[in-house]
Formats: sequence, structure tokens, C-alpha cells
Amino acid sequence: MSLAQALTAELDRIIRNRIEKDKLVVPALPATATKCLTMLKDPNVNLKRVIGLLEGDPVFAALVLKAASAAAFGGQAVRSLEQASTRLGINALKSLLLQASARSLFESPDRQIAARLANVWKHSVAVAVMARDVGALMQVPEVEACYLAGLLHDVGKPVVASILAEVERSLGRKTPVGVEDWSAVVDATHRPVGVALAEKWNIAPEVVSAIRDCLEYDAGDRRGPSNVVRFSNALVKKHGFAAGPVDQEDVGALIMIGRSMLGLEEDVVNRLAQSLRERVESIGNAVA
Repeated sequence: MSLAQALTAELDRIIRNRIEKDKLVVPALPATATKCLTMLKDPNVNLKRVIGLLEGDPVFAALVLKAASAAAFGGQAVRSLEQASTRLGINALKSLLLQASARSLFESPDRQIAARLANVWKHSVAVAVMARDVGALMQVPEVEACYLAGLLHDVGKPVVASILAEVERSLGRKTPVGVEDWSAVVDATHRPVGVALAEKWNIAPEVVSAIRDCLEYDAGDRRGPSNVVRFSNALVKKHGFAAGPVDQEDVGALIMIGRSMLGLEEDVVNRLAQSLRERVESIGNAVA
């Protein structure tokens, strides 16, 4: 048995045991985000109350102001949180709050883990951007759900990475596993943790479903977020946004199947990927 196989088996055992005993510790959604998102679910939300909460949290307030001043909005300066929130709109504001909350999970005081998670985060943002574009192209009714499902499809990985470090210490390892082994172990064990975290954060059911089921295309729900994320995941890997080793043959097959299932033309899909890097970098800067 290889090191990666041994660690995967041990990590899988620990995770399943903790889930069964309700002892899996997953980070809570920040209090400000929780309160704001609860308010924003109300179709008759009083935006001034949301702004009042944001004003009490310098970090989230700064992110909202920064996002509203971004190039996508003409680069025009905003002078208040009320102006920024109105400019963004409720859906974009919800996405930004979840995006900033998720981004904090992908940080670690351990340099090696932080470097690996930085790649996972960039991949997640790329999948989110592509999923939103693909969803819009297909005119699906839940484009924002596609974006959030893409952004959060690997959200269990930071939690698993911390448990893996714990397992390595318990085994007396002084040198962390290599990048390929690390990726293999985390890839094999993160999904139930991601589902548990999304459920704890009270994420929309269709997003939770996409996190749980985005490994396989669903012929019964061709236009659902899970299929959009699966296709987008393969497509961004083809264009250089991968958090670990990539089997290009497998990726190519997934893209071909996905285009057929989603009814997408190859040239249109390729055009979507042309400015992907710039858009990923702009989102990364917005939540930095």
C-alpha cells in the first residue's frame, strides 16, 4: 500500500467516524455574513438594515466598497455603503458575502498547506466564473446557484487538509507529504466534509446537491447546477486552472460529454475561456 493510499484510508476512517458521531468540526459562517444572508433571503428585505450590519464589520464593509468600485462597474468611486450595496444588487451582495467567507477557509498558518490551498482557491474561483457563464449561456433560471456551486464545490478541502496535517503529526511524520500525494488524499476524502460545511452554512439545497454530486453528470437534470459545475470543472482544468495533477484524456472526454449534454457549441465554449485568467484574478483581488 502506498503512502497516499494509507493516508486516504486513515483519513476516510476518521472523517466518517466524526460525521457519524456528530464530532466533525467545520468552521461556522461569520456572524455578520449569517445575519446579512438571512435578511437578504427576504424578498422584502430592508437594505438599510443590511447596510447597518455591514457598517459594524470593517472587513465586510471594505469588501463591499471595493467590489462596487471594481472595473466591472466602470471603475467609478463609491461614497457610501448604501451606494455600493445598491450598485451591486442583492444577488451579487449575497455571492460576495459567501465568497469572502469561503476565501478565509483557504488560508493556513502552515506555509506549505497555504500554498496548496491557494491553488485550490484559484481553481474554485475559475470553476465559479465558468459555471456562471455557462449557466447564463444556457439561460438556466439559477445562474447564481451555478456560480456558488462552482465556488464551493471544493470547500471541504481546507478542512480535510487540517485533518490530514493532524494525521501526519499522529504518525510522527516530520516531512509533509508531497504535492501529488497531498492532492490525491484530499481529493479522495473532501466531498462529505464539503457537504457538511455547506449544510451548516445553510446554503441553498441545489448548491449542496452540486457539491455532493458534481463528480458525475446527471442525465435526469441536464440543466442543473451539478452538470454545469462538472462541465466547468473539466473546462478550467483544460485551460490551466487545476489544483493537482490532471488526466488530459479524462478531461477531454468530460468536456465532450458535457457539451453534448448541455447543448453547447465548441467554439462558443472556447470563447468563454479566453478571458478566464483575467476574470479570476479580478475576483481574487476583490476579496484579498
